[in-house]
Amino acid sequence: AATTMYELEATIARRREEAVVPGDKPSWTRRLLDNPELLCSKVREEAGELCETLEKGEGGARAASEMADVLYHSMVLLNLQGVAMEDVLAVLRDRFGTSGVDE
Repeated sequence: AATTMYELEATIARRREEAVVPGDKPSWTRRLLDNPELLCSKVREEAGELCETLEKGEGGARAASEMADVLYHSMVLLNLQGVAMEDVLAVLRDRFGTSGVDE
C-alpha cells in the first residue's frame, strides 16, 4: 500500500515539474496544482462523497473508490504545501497508542 502511495506522490511531483506547453491541455493533476481554489473544492467534494457512501449504504467498493479520490486530491494538496507522504505517515505512527480524545 505504501509503495502505491509513494508512486502516486512521485507522479504528482513530476506533473508539477512538467512544463506547460501553450496550446496543450494540461493534465488534471497540473490543473489542480495551478488552481488551489479548484483543488480545495475537490478535496471537500470527495470527502463529502466518501461520507455519503456510509450514509446511503453504497457499500465497500464505492467507499474504496471515493477514498482513493480523497487520497489523490489530498496528496496533490500536500505537494503544494511541501509535505511528503512520509511526514504524514510519521504523524500516524506517532499517534499509535494515543487516544483520539487525548489528542
